[in-house]
Amino acid sequence: MMNAVLTPLCFLLMKAVADAGGAQSGGVSVAVAAPAWVDASMAGLWSSTTLAVGIIGYQRYVGTLQYLATSVVPPAQVFLPIVAAAAMLGCVGVPVSWVTESVLKARFVPVAGLQLFGYCLAVLACVASAALLAGLFVLFSRATVYEPLILLPIWMLSGIVANTDSLPEVVRGIALFHPLTSAVRVAHASTLSVEVVGFAALSILLTVLYMIIAQRMMHIILRKAIQEGSLNLL
Repeated sequence: MMNAVLTPLCFLLMKAVADAGGAQSGGVSVAVAAPAWVDASMAGLWSSTTLAVGIIGYQRYVGTLQYLATSVVPPAQVFLPIVAAAAMLGCVGVPVSWVTESVLKARFVPVAGLQLFGYCLAVLACVASAALLAGLFVLFSRATVYEPLILLPIWMLSGIVANTDSLPEVVRGIALFHPLTSAVRVAHASTLSVEVVGFAALSILLTVLYMIIAQRMMHIILRKAIQEGSLNLL
């Protein structure tokens, strides 16, 4: 909960300081078309998503993993709510970010429909990413050393921190393989257009693809854990 609240709060305050400094020095502001609360909320959402990398292993610590893994219920119905909870915990950052920006600007910040729609796409993208990351970090136990490297690259490449137009075209193309990037583009849009619809469709398509991969990965994990006993989960 501290991570879900403090991450968007600190992100918004740092962005406000950077924008103020850029305005005073005559430099270019790092702000994008969307209000700062949108980016701060998405930053907190992705920060909470990274907590899911060890959420399945944590079930072993609390003594519930063996019951979850041997359940007659399909693995997706057992483990998806657990990893989704880790990601959706970041949703508490929405009111925190909106209220903070409204206080800083001394007025109520307007909320547009595309911003809310983009954020909903971001939630779905982060839930799918949480499921995929949780499976990867169980299947490859040594991957935990790379956990700190997950947070910042997505922040930078998705367009949450700053506009990605200045990045090389190849890098922008690679960033589009993550559904959060397209969701951010939708939230940053000022009007509905064919391009925005395309980004929304791409985000949904990648989210579904991530979920399919995560579901397949969970079947492999359970087979290794129950039949082969090779993952030391039970």
